Amino acid sequence: MASPAKIAPLVLLLALISGLAGCGGAPAPSGPAAPAAPVPEPLPAAAELLTRSADAMAKVKTVALDVRADPALRAMPIRSATGRLTSTGEAVGSAVLSEGGSPVEFQFVVTRGVLYLKGATGGYQALPLELAAGIYDPTALLRPDTGVATLLRTATGGTTEAVEDVDGVSAYRVRATLDQQVVSRVVPGISGATSGLVWLDKASSRTLKAQVDAPVNPPAQPGAPTGPTAPVVVTLSDFDAPVTVTAPGPS
Repeated sequence: MASPAKIAPLVLLLALISGLAGCGGAPAPSGPAAPAAPVPEPLPAAAELLTRSADAMAKVKTVALDVRADPALRAMPIRSATGRLTSTGEAVGSAVLSEGGSPVEFQFVVTRGVLYLKGATGGYQALPLELAAGIYDPTALLRPDTGVATLLRTATGGTTEAVEDVDGVSAYRVRATLDQQVVSRVVPGISGATSGLVWLDKASSRTLKAQVDAPVNPPAQPGAPTGPTAPVVVTLSDFDAPVTVTAPGPS
């Protein structure tokens, strides 16, 4: 058996080692490790997204529409509109138009090239659709030569800014310069608007929302400098849902 004189240094050495192990190095984890930060998703090029969305929108047969113009855009005849429309040129819904500076709500039905319009009083009046196109033509949105597909194809200088949620749907937000003539056909009354945002469904590439920044005071001449702007927002939903449009009967 080892003598006490030989055991004592060994005990001291073990105590010293244990002390160093307890206070040196990284502390033992007290709980589960924190999850690693997610790696940001690379954003696709805007030109590719705009092209894909234009192709997708060219195939849309029906859609629900919501248009909202900022109150500051007093020169615009249309203040708001909601409805359903088809790629064959039919539509049904309501619109608030500015008449003499006051908002007036109208019910509208478009079928077989005829616009049926009903104000706050009286029944529906039948008008040729081309007479109303300068004020508001809801069927222009899905037309291949005037609608959203053309707006996307003619957009330039696009930048993919972020991924955002639009009514529960994940979408790419893209900023681009828009063709003024195409913009004015989609939403009549906009003059001088070139800057815009579009939100494109990540899964289907369809356009879920578009925002056009329109001059509050339209320029007197094309290309003239513009002052402050305000937004016109167009929201699309219920793609290819069944839509039935019938001409209103006599009132």
